[in-house]
Amino acid sequence: MDDLHTEFIAETREMLESVQEELVAWEADPANRDKLDAIFRFVHTVKGNCGFFDLPRLAELSHIAESALSDVRAGKRSPDVQLIDAIFATIDRIGEMIDIFERGEDLPESRDDDLIGALKVQDGASNEQTPSTDAAQTEHSLTTNTPIARSIRLPVTLLDRVMVGVSDLVLVRNELGRLIRDSDADTTILSTFDRLTTTIDEMREDISHMRMHRLDHLYSPLPRLVRDLSAELGKKTHLEIEGGQVELDREIIELIRDPIIHILRNAIDHGIESPADRISAGKEETGLIQIMTRQTGNRISIAIVDDGRGIDTVKLCAKAVANGIISEKETAGLSEKDILALIFEPGISTAHQVTSVSGRGVGMDVVRSNIERLGGEISVTSETGEGTRLFLSLPATLSIVPSLTVQVGDHRFGVPRSYVQEIVSSRSQELQFINAGDSKLVHYRDQKLRCSKLADILGIDAGDDGNCDLMIVKIASGDLFALAVDQVISHEELVVKPLADAIMATNLYTGASLLDDGSLVLMLHVAGIAIKENLLSDIVKKQRRPALKDQDNMVKKINVPAVLFQGLDEQPRLVRMDSVHRIVKVCRSAIRSQESSAQVVIDDHIIPLAGTSCGDLPDENVNILLLSDRTSEIAYAIDKVLDTVSIEGDILSETTDGEIEGVTLLDGNALEMLNCHWLFAHYGKPLETTKVTICRMNLDDAWGRSILKPLVEAAGYQVIGAQDKQSADIAIALDEEADRTLEATETIRLTSRADTDEKAGNEIYRYDRDALNAALKSRKRKSA
Repeated sequence: MDDLHTEFIAETREMLESVQEELVAWEADPANRDKLDAIFRFVHTVKGNCGFFDLPRLAELSHIAESALSDVRAGKRSPDVQLIDAIFATIDRIGEMIDIFERGEDLPESRDDDLIGALKVQDGASNEQTPSTDAAQTEHSLTTNTPIARSIRLPVTLLDRVMVGVSDLVLVRNELGRLIRDSDADTTILSTFDRLTTTIDEMREDISHMRMHRLDHLYSPLPRLVRDLSAELGKKTHLEIEGGQVELDREIIELIRDPIIHILRNAIDHGIESPADRISAGKEETGLIQIMTRQTGNRISIAIVDDGRGIDTVKLCAKAVANGIISEKETAGLSEKDILALIFEPGISTAHQVTSVSGRGVGMDVVRSNIERLGGEISVTSETGEGTRLFLSLPATLSIVPSLTVQVGDHRFGVPRSYVQEIVSSRSQELQFINAGDSKLVHYRDQKLRCSKLADILGIDAGDDGNCDLMIVKIASGDLFALAVDQVISHEELVVKPLADAIMATNLYTGASLLDDGSLVLMLHVAGIAIKENLLSDIVKKQRRPALKDQDNMVKKINVPAVLFQGLDEQPRLVRMDSVHRIVKVCRSAIRSQESSAQVVIDDHIIPLAGTSCGDLPDENVNILLLSDRTSEIAYAIDKVLDTVSIEGDILSETTDGEIEGVTLLDGNALEMLNCHWLFAHYGKPLETTKVTICRMNLDDAWGRSILKPLVEAAGYQVIGAQDKQSADIAIALDEEADRTLEATETIRLTSRADTDEKAGNEIYRYDRDALNAALKSRKRKSA
């Protein structure tokens, strides 16, 4: 019975979490039958489960609630405010009872007469609705739902042990692979080992997914929290949630639960105005808070946005000065972004008075610390009178961490790759070391960064200072510093395991992992090291407290828009977006390739082709980046376009001149950037100076402007409007413009009749793309 009791409590808790969102949605729209049915199924299930246990009080309460909801479903009772509040209170009471059952205590002597009385129909209550269903239909609705996926519950400790076992299995597999390669085994053994490798990799991936939970588990109680807190503060707030289907490591979900709740409480208390104030400001009476979640690769982005009053930067600065965080003089040099970042400092609160919700200045600094401990980042933007936006970036899992392994003396350590912005050799001529008392600074790219040796921090004998690698590290607050190691070895996907509490208490490590050769590496806690070693002292101003206005030599990084693509060798690369004229797909037969050069035919023009040295061309169609500098053009063969991105960091230039300009970081990955200057110098073909062909059309027509115009321009025409005084080579008229004169040497008329024969005159069906392209090319050749 103990197992059944535990199962009952766990299942009821899960249902309690999920039903909270349904309750708030039903209160907002009592006519929503789906939400009503979900709440009814919950109390019906609780009542049914009570039959296995001696829980008469819970059974009675859930039975009365079920009867009340059944009457609403049958149309016998209206869902008035009294009933809805009673259902809310009943759900809360059920939760309190479950807590008591879990502790093994007896229920208090007090009865539930207050709730039962509120749930029952009161004398004189209006119940004039016509019944729309009967009891049989009600029971039928419970048994005709779509079957759900079968599942079982397992202890978390068991999943962790299985994950550790699979990690050890991977290490044994890797060791076995080395032995097989060294022994010159025959192909049969190699084939069997390959199958073993595939099976283990799949099993490892599946078990990793077992640790993942949908964010719905985190988000489902939030609408209820927002409702209750808004009512307590006399405000009206609506919560919208997007992206609950995104999966996150269960451990991260538990660790970010409190930070997100704290952010929501701040938004309601500080941000959302009272209904009267919102109406005076020209806003809706009900405030809006949105939680939006997106996944990009192995990172999860969460945006929490409200449409409240925003953050008063003047008041925030005054509070920071009063608390001694910054001086009055320093505030003059702070940008708006830097001022807003002050909310993450301890003791900062702009509340007028201390309440049960906020005002003590404890919270946002803890939120930032918790996010940083997870290897995440948090930032804030705000606009007075419009609202505040907080952005969280988190790793999807803590169990497998993309890391850099580094050598310090005879020891190796892991550094989460998300922290490392750049890696520079100490022999680089761009580096200049400066001693400032007991501290060391490094002058790099016009920035002075605090620098520390990891060997000194950890008390390890290491190599010579003049022969080391520097990691430029950035933590969630935006602070930059340099960390010196003997050597950066390689990139690894490390399975991180917890350490003993005594080691974790040093705040220098977050866990441990084993490399393929079985050697142990400790995972460094980068933010903890920065705090412990005082790497963020006032010798180098924090990014959220930059130098004053008279220090104009600070580096201003400009975001560079770029196209992320996959080359023919399946490696991701970048090219500056300004150089990309357009992206086209051509047949393999349109490409002529020789040992020394290659060309491609695009729009009846022969264009030099680059990129073919990276790999073999596909057998059928080839994707082409058409690059142009307005005086010459080249084609670059690629596998596919992956995305358009913005490059925020610097580009580390190559030491030799060639096709690659340098390397930059994107989402923690080092990617090559094409050297467009070199490509144009070696492959560029001057653009043909042919006569510009002009097409006149009615640009006031929405279809012509948004659909037809891009097609005509792609065919090489300059498009002008009907009233333009410039002479045109051809004009394109639509059906409704048949009687309208569009001055041009020749006219093409588009008709909406699909049965039009383009050979009979100049009429073409408006969606006959091939015929229209052929007509445009023919007339372009004539005008040339």
